[in-house]
Amino acid sequence: MHFQYWTEGFIFIGLFALVIALPCLMVAFLGTRLINHIGQYPSKSAKQQLIVCAQLFAVELVSFAILAVFYHIFSD
Repeated sequence: MHFQYWTEGFIFIGLFALVIALPCLMVAFLGTRLINHIGQYPSKSAKQQLIVCAQLFAVELVSFAILAVFYHIFSD
């Protein structure tokens, strides 16, 4: 028995890694930006945290939608 779908397997792994890595990079970017803003303007901490919380919620919704589409495409 020989595995014949190497190309498709690597494409699937690459797409899955991209789908997982994009939200992780966005969260890291938002977190470092929040830390920089809090360091520069500590009195505006609550406002900055609320803004970043809303942005993180949007990232979470988009990443969930992308994962759901990814599952729907490859589940057939």
